Amino acid sequence: MTNTAMSARFAESDFRIGRVISQSASVLTGNFPTLFLIGVITYLPIQLAALWFTGLTRGGALPAGVSPAQIGIAAIVFVFVLILFSLFSQAVILHAAFQNMRYQPANISGSLKVGLRRFLPLLLLGLVMIVLMALLMALVVVAVSMAAGLTVAISGNTAYTIVATIVAVILGLAAVAILYTMWFVAVAACVVERRGPFAAMGRSNQLTKGHRWKIFGLLILLILVSVLAALLIGLILTPLGSTILTFIVNVVWSAISGAYYATAVAVSYHDLRVAKEGVDIEQIASVFD
Repeated sequence: MTNTAMSARFAESDFRIGRVISQSASVLTGNFPTLFLIGVITYLPIQLAALWFTGLTRGGALPAGVSPAQIGIAAIVFVFVLILFSLFSQAVILHAAFQNMRYQPANISGSLKVGLRRFLPLLLLGLVMIVLMALLMALVVVAVSMAAGLTVAISGNTAYTIVATIVAVILGLAAVAILYTMWFVAVAACVVERRGPFAAMGRSNQLTKGHRWKIFGLLILLILVSVLAALLIGLILTPLGSTILTFIVNVVWSAISGAYYATAVAVSYHDLRVAKEGVDIEQIASVFD
């Protein structure tokens, strides 16, 4: 049994965020044990790296024997682990989600194999995306700063510097958000269509065109829920002073939220391809057979 008939009913205007949210929840709950365990396996290294990094910087002061350079290196290592395992998690959960969507059994070993086969392209994709977003933000900040410097030189009013800093940060974040929205399904394109980093980003750009405001709204919602939940967990657990309990709860929440996010990417990729190309789930997921 497949949902080919359901896919065939889509038209280009039928990509709907409400459906992505509800379908993602259905896929997650329908195969929760597998997706949750995959989330735990793939997000555990991230939480261990976060625990290690926060231990180095706890209290706002450098621990004895730790230099600022070492903290900088630790931050780079943490970001690298975060990017690597976040994308790897997306790839693994994406496979399991597609299996669920086509009413096929999903197993952890099979999904992990799919993620491992695309390990290097995913790593390159993550690094390229981060570098390009960082460069774009830097260019925006430099451009605004130069304009502010010229304004200050002409008017002599240094207040423009503060305004320029705020504007630069806002515009820089907006530019990054635009790129991330364009590349929302790049991981899916990399895994399903076996494309390289630049080809996957180009494919995502093509699929998201015409639906980016919807995708941006979905991203804001997903990030907002994740941040609010993390803050709530911190408010509840911090007074207890239990590092182990906090770590376990963070791993559990990361696994659940990460699994839902990756499932939303998979469903969005499916719906975008159905809306733009009229394909069905079997045609999309046949690469996994």
